Amino acid sequence: MFDHKIKAFVLKINHFVNDAQFMPKIDFNIVLMNRIGLKTLLLLISTVAFAVSAYPQDSIFNRHVTVEREYKPVIQDAGKINSVPQVLEPNVEKTTPTYSDFNLPLNVDFNIHTLPAAQLSLETKPLAKGGFARIGLGNYWNTLVDFAYPLVHAPRTRLDFSLNHLATFDVKTHSTTKAALSFDQLLDNSDFYAGIDGSHEFLKYYGNNFNSQGSVVQLDSLSRLYPSAQYLEQNITNITRTPQIYKLSKMATDSISNTFWRFNAYAGLHSLPTADGIRYLAEIQYKLFNTRDGFNENLIQSRLHFDMPFHDNRLGLDLEMVNLMYSATNPSLLNFWDKYSVVRINPYYNIERPNWNLRIGLNSSFTLLHGLPFTPSPDIRIEWKAFPKFMDFYGGFGGNYQVNTSSDMFAQNPYLFHDVRVNDTYTPYDLYAGVKLKPLYNLLLDGFVDYRRMDNQYFFVNKAFQYTNMGFAIAGVDSLLYSNRFNVIYSGATHLKLGVRANYNFRNLFNLELKGAYNHWNVDSEPYAWNQPLWEASLNTSVSISPNLTIDGGAFFDTGRYAKLGTTAVLMQPRLDINLGTSYSYNNWFTAFLKLNNLLNQHYQDYYGYDVQGINVLLGAAFSF
Repeated sequence: MFDHKIKAFVLKINHFVNDAQFMPKIDFNIVLMNRIGLKTLLLLISTVAFAVSAYPQDSIFNRHVTVEREYKPVIQDAGKINSVPQVLEPNVEKTTPTYSDFNLPLNVDFNIHTLPAAQLSLETKPLAKGGFARIGLGNYWNTLVDFAYPLVHAPRTRLDFSLNHLATFDVKTHSTTKAALSFDQLLDNSDFYAGIDGSHEFLKYYGNNFNSQGSVVQLDSLSRLYPSAQYLEQNITNITRTPQIYKLSKMATDSISNTFWRFNAYAGLHSLPTADGIRYLAEIQYKLFNTRDGFNENLIQSRLHFDMPFHDNRLGLDLEMVNLMYSATNPSLLNFWDKYSVVRINPYYNIERPNWNLRIGLNSSFTLLHGLPFTPSPDIRIEWKAFPKFMDFYGGFGGNYQVNTSSDMFAQNPYLFHDVRVNDTYTPYDLYAGVKLKPLYNLLLDGFVDYRRMDNQYFFVNKAFQYTNMGFAIAGVDSLLYSNRFNVIYSGATHLKLGVRANYNFRNLFNLELKGAYNHWNVDSEPYAWNQPLWEASLNTSVSISPNLTIDGGAFFDTGRYAKLGTTAVLMQPRLDINLGTSYSYNNWFTAFLKLNNLLNQHYQDYYGYDVQGINVLLGAAFSF
C-alpha cells in the first residue's frame, strides 16, 4: 500500500506527470466504497512491483524515486479485493524524483470478459518519440485500440490527447470508447490543470429472465402466448413516481440494449507538494451522464482545500459542494428529485512527528433540499513507525457520506433498471487497524481488520414484477417474473473485513503478490448481503525472462455470494478465473503481446443471469512514434 502514496507524491512534483495528464480527475469521495462491479486484477502486478522495488535497504520510508510512467489500458476486475481500510500512509521526505524516458516491455495487464462496468484506466510512460498506439483482436470479436499523443510537450506546459476503445461484439456485446484532452501548466509556486473527456458505452441486456421457481423464461415466447398479461413492478423506492404496470408484450419488446454517454470537464489550481507554508487546492468539475432513453444527470462539483502551519503542526480544512440536477424526456423515467446538493466540511489538525503521525478531524455533510440534513462522522487517523525499517502500525476511526451518482452506479452495474437512482450511503463510523511488516528487503506484508456501520446500504437484486390482470387469472402465466434488469434494496448493515496482503519482488525480475480477505456481513432486514462474497483471494505474478520478454499470470477467486429472487436465496457459482499473458519488445518502438483469459473456461456470473465469456484470446501489438 506504500506504492499509491509514493506515486501520488512524486506525480504531483513534476508538472508533466500531474494527474491531469491523459486522465480525467477522479472523484475522491467514491474510491473507498466502490465494491462489486468494476474488474481489475493484473494492474496490481506492475504497481506493487514498483512499490517494493523502490525501497532502499537502509530504510523503507526515506527513498529516492525513479518514475517510469507506462501506458496501460485496464478493465477493472469485479474479482478485485478492495484495498481497505483507507490507511494513513507513512510520510515520504520530499526528495527530487528522477524521470526515466527509456522504454520497457509492455505488460499485458487487461482482461476481456463481458466488460461489466468496463472502465479504461490510463497511465503513461514518456516515450522517446512521444506518441503511442496499441491494437488488439481476439475471439468473440474482442477488440482493443489505444492511442495517446502529446500535442504540446514544453518544459512547463503539457497538452495531451488520448483515445481508448475496448469491446466485445458477440451476443454479449459491451463496448466502451473514451477520448480525453488534458492540459497542465506549471507556474512559479503552483500548478494549473484543466481537461475535458467524453465516453460512449454500448451494451446488450443478454442476461436471463426467471420465473417464481427460479427457472429461465423466454419473455418473447411467453408474450406471444399471453400478450394481454400485465405485471406490476415490485419493491420500487417511491420518490417521484408510483409503481408502473407493464404488459408482457412491452416487457418482451423493450430495448435489448442501451447506450450511455458521459462528458466531463474540469479545471483546478493547487500548490506544489514542496510547499512548506500554506498548501491549497481549488477545483471545479462538471459531469454529464445521459442514457439513450432520455435520462440525464448533471453534476457540478467544487472542491477547496488548504492547510497551514500551526505551532509545530498543521491545521487544515477541506470543503466540497456537490450539486446534482436530473431530467428525463419521459417523466416515468425519473424516480428521483430533480435537484439537490450536498456540502461537506472537514476541519482537521495534523500532528506530524518523525516516528508517528496523528490526524484529528470531523467529517460533516449537509444535504440541502432533500435527504439526510446532517451526517457527521469522525476523522481520526494514527500511525506509529515502531521500527522504521521493519514495522509500521496504523489505525483510525472514520466514516463518510457517499453520494451515489447515476454515472457511478451504472458504471458499477450497467444492467440497472432505467430509472434507478441509488440513494446515498451514510457510514457513521468505520474502525480499522493494521500492521505493515518488512522482514526482508524484498518482502512486504500487510494485515488489517476493518469494521464499519452503513446506513441505507444498497444491494443489487433482479427486478421483480407481480402478475396482475384485474383479478382475472390466465392459466400458464407466471405469478412473478424476475428480469435481467437490476433494482436496489436498502438496509442498515455492519461489515467486518479481515485481510492480508503479501508481496515479494526479486530485483524486478520476479514479482509475486497474494491477497486474501474474509467478509462477515450483518444486514438488518435481509438474510444475506446480496452479491457480496464471503471469501475472496487473488494471486498475481510477473516474470522477466529477458529484458525484452515478460510473462504475466493472475488468478482471482471468490465464493459465498447469494442472489435474491423474491424470498429465495440462490447460492451463486464461485468466481474462479486464471489468466496468462506474455509480451515481447522487439525494439524501442514495437511490442507484441498475447493474453489468454479464463483458462478454465468458467461461466461464472458477476450479476445473476449474466454469464461471462469462456476462454478467450487477445493478440496485439503496441507502437511508439
